[in-house]
Amino acid sequence: MKLKIGTGLILLLIFGIILTCTMDKGLDITPWIEGQLIIDSIQRVEEGQTGDVVVVVAPDFPPKKWTDIIKTPPLRFDRSAAIDTISYKVPLNYGNYAVVAVLWKPKGEEWSFETISNILGVYTEPNLFEPKKVDITKADTYVPGIDIFADFGFVRYGAYLKGKISFTGDFPDDTDMIVLASFPMKPETVIDYLFAQGWDLTLPLDSESYEPYEYLLDVNPAYHKYIAVFWKGDRGSPYDFKKLADLKLPDTLPQIGGFVPQGTYVPRGDTLTHFEDNDGTMVPLDLVMDFNKLN
Repeated sequence: MKLKIGTGLILLLIFGIILTCTMDKGLDITPWIEGQLIIDSIQRVEEGQTGDVVVVVAPDFPPKKWTDIIKTPPLRFDRSAAIDTISYKVPLNYGNYAVVAVLWKPKGEEWSFETISNILGVYTEPNLFEPKKVDITKADTYVPGIDIFADFGFVRYGAYLKGKISFTGDFPDDTDMIVLASFPMKPETVIDYLFAQGWDLTLPLDSESYEPYEYLLDVNPAYHKYIAVFWKGDRGSPYDFKKLADLKLPDTLPQIGGFVPQGTYVPRGDTLTHFEDNDGTMVPLDLVMDFNKLN
């Protein structure tokens, strides 16, 4: 399904925390957006962990303020089904909205930065790797057709990478987004980014925060080989990400029958902060963004 491929790629680019926004309805009828959620791989989540699924909307991408983000109440769906389709509606003020997405959190957890990696899907065009904007004008009572493919196969939870990020060179004034991501291999093609084991695009966009910045990246309990930081300017295309920092983790298992498990395994419940290099030195998971690479 082409739309799901685009949705998978866009998950490397997506955002943060969920808070309900207070809206001034006045005396006018509040318009809304509505659509269908096609939720796949519901049984992928472990029993007892299904938790809540909500639709979130933000006027900016990435969101500039937490209070700008609007969310639905938890949506009801068939937890025993492999695929379920449900309808949703989000009341909104007139205006322009940069992103509509589906988020999930495990049962018993609160909405927080630790749950931001659980993005199941984003409203987008087929094979377009950025959110599709939604406009609500005063001529609109509602905007229909905001359909989203959501896939529990993208859920990550239970393991963490922890370190620090600093920078060298001049921090660009036109910084639009900084993304931290972890992979089971070094990504060489666009398709490789589908296999990200964890990502975070809520990193600060100002130089004062990197002195250095301490990160905690929510990732899959899996093998992690390559951690990288990507930068995007506000005048670039949706595809114009530049790699500014990277770190390769060692392979922790020997070759078995021609197969080499790549990287270092991080089990559920663990936080990886260091790895041992060939000399036996413990190396922290620290990265330095080199803005000189943009020149």
